[in-house]
Amino acid sequence: MLKILSFITCLVFIGSLANARVEQAISKPVLVMPHSDTDTSAAEFSEKVLPKSLTTADSSRSVVTKIIDNSLAYWWNNSEMKNTSVGQAAEAVQNKMKAEMDLGSSGQNKVDHKLSLKVLAMQALAKLEYKGWFKGALNYDAKSKTAEAEILENLSNNKDLVISHSVTSNENKSQLSLRWNW
Repeated sequence: MLKILSFITCLVFIGSLANARVEQAISKPVLVMPHSDTDTSAAEFSEKVLPKSLTTADSSRSVVTKIIDNSLAYWWNNSEMKNTSVGQAAEAVQNKMKAEMDLGSSGQNKVDHKLSLKVLAMQALAKLEYKGWFKGALNYDAKSKTAEAEILENLSNNKDLVISHSVTSNENKSQLSLRWNW
């Protein structure tokens, strides 16, 4: 009976809002954050947010943490917040915590060799990436105390052969896998 009475009260309240009038002469303007409409497809969103490398040993907590981190990064990259003074200060700190080096090219094929070092303090991650004869990465996750190394070889436009090795306090694991992007 109490639920029905609450429901009827809500309907009466909503009905009274429909008849409300606004006096423009005495009302204050509403300040709204600028919003830029971006046409993002579901495929682009899922590619940016869903973790790229998951194993059967990953806990649901670590998967959710990766999704939340990627979601926040996606939101940050597509929001107006990063143009504020606080956002620019955060960007400056983040840019100071990464370094990229171009080691030049070598050989007859003129292969460019590049190293990238990133320290993501909020996520307690350190990443060292190499691009050149192959793609490789060394990752250290301080939260889970995990070190990972992986080498990727591009087989075609949407397939990569991945050799990886991870070390935790409990186990050492090596994997050979085929990564397929669609």
